[in-house]
Amino acid sequence: MNRERETGGFLKKYPGVKIGIIALILLLVVGVSSAFTVEKEVQVNFEGKVYTANGKLLESLEEVLIANDLPVSDEYKYSTPLTTLFKDVIDVTIEEKVSGKILVDGKTISYLSGGATVGDVLEENGVKPDEDDKVEPGSNSPLTEKTGDIKVTRISYVESTGIKDVPMKATIVENPELPAGTRIVVQVGQNGKANKKEKIRYENGVEVSREVITCEVIMPAVEEIIEVGPSTTIVMPEAVEVTSVTGNVNVEKSATGDGSTSINQESGFKGSMVVSATAYTATGNNTASGTVPQSGRTIATWGGIPFGTQVYIPALGGIYTVEDRGGAVGYGIIDIYMDSEEACEAWGRQNIEIYFVE
Repeated sequence: MNRERETGGFLKKYPGVKIGIIALILLLVVGVSSAFTVEKEVQVNFEGKVYTANGKLLESLEEVLIANDLPVSDEYKYSTPLTTLFKDVIDVTIEEKVSGKILVDGKTISYLSGGATVGDVLEENGVKPDEDDKVEPGSNSPLTEKTGDIKVTRISYVESTGIKDVPMKATIVENPELPAGTRIVVQVGQNGKANKKEKIRYENGVEVSREVITCEVIMPAVEEIIEVGPSTTIVMPEAVEVTSVTGNVNVEKSATGDGSTSINQESGFKGSMVVSATAYTATGNNTASGTVPQSGRTIATWGGIPFGTQVYIPALGGIYTVEDRGGAVGYGIIDIYMDSEEACEAWGRQNIEIYFVE
């Protein structure tokens, strides 16, 4: 009670203070009321044109844009957040968001983004590339309407250690003393063996490259040396690198395999094996596959090898085709067609290594 009397007495004693308090309250009331009624204008850039938007100070930017028939949609991005009070807005730019697709992990993800970079799009869609992964365009690339599809390639590395093939090489030399079109194998080639430690690179789970880290040769490869008559065409498999050609010789390459995963990554062939090789000559009949047998091309094998299979025979310096069968040709035996009985007798029976081309 005494305190109330003291306060009332104070205001009576100093009437100017009372007037000041009343004025301050009125000013606050007027200010708040004005904030709800006073309007302002801002410039809005949209689709290459400049619009003037009018709105009350305490309205949100979203409310003002709607009132001024300007777009408010998830399809657009705004330089100022839509929740900003209009009194704090200086100017506004409205742009269409960028759309496209993200290709990742075998999936296609459609995106609609107002982000600044490709990395923003990936983050918005929960795609997290690892450090080694490849992003095209790069994560730091600006996001524009020309960005289009974003491709994420998963990169991984595996180290592998084991016994690997060392591919043979070949040298082909013209011998003027040989008849044209003939060839003689001076040195039979053979793939070698090495203990290799390799770093294998995979892209989306598919092997794309190998890097040899260490290589300890166990058995060196033997170079194939072939002499041929003048103006001779010789066909070599792609898996055998021809390092030298001397004289008037035409070397053609025969593709190794059909690109399937059965191709040995080291040797370049589908496989190899040691067989017992005999020879036969003309019987007056066509081969079991219906072709006319030809020296330098036709061989007979057991039924497990399909007709048309191509085989590189280093001992003969050429690629042969499985075209025939034989009653005595069991597993691990091949019969090579030759021009004469004399050639067959000279060949006899030999254990040789053959390489399957396709």
